[in-house]
Amino acid sequence: MTKKFYPLLKKEDLQGLERKVFKVGELELLLIQLQQELFLIENRCGHFEAPLEDGRLIEKTIACIHHGISFDLRTGEIANRPWETCDPIKVFELCRQDDWLGFELDDRLEDKFEDIG
Repeated sequence: MTKKFYPLLKKEDLQGLERKVFKVGELELLLIQLQQELFLIENRCGHFEAPLEDGRLIEKTIACIHHGISFDLRTGEIANRPWETCDPIKVFELCRQDDWLGFELDDRLEDKFEDIG
């Protein structure tokens, strides 16, 4: 199993950054910097796939502005109450390579995201 690194931005571009959306193939990601911590999540609510980029940040959760569903930024799980019609969101582990901040996917996961690369 090999991993492929997908660079998102240079480390020096983090200064003053709160949120930034990235498109990698068909995948849309949201990078959030909150209290000196970085989180990389899928930029879509698990309910009706609304973008989360404008969501309210409360501690280490993000709430969808359309339905108020909150997701834990660390796990992607629903944080505020059970929703039968809502899936957790995907969370990606950030890594650094040289001067770049990005994420890695192994060969098995990469197949699930069309057109990445």
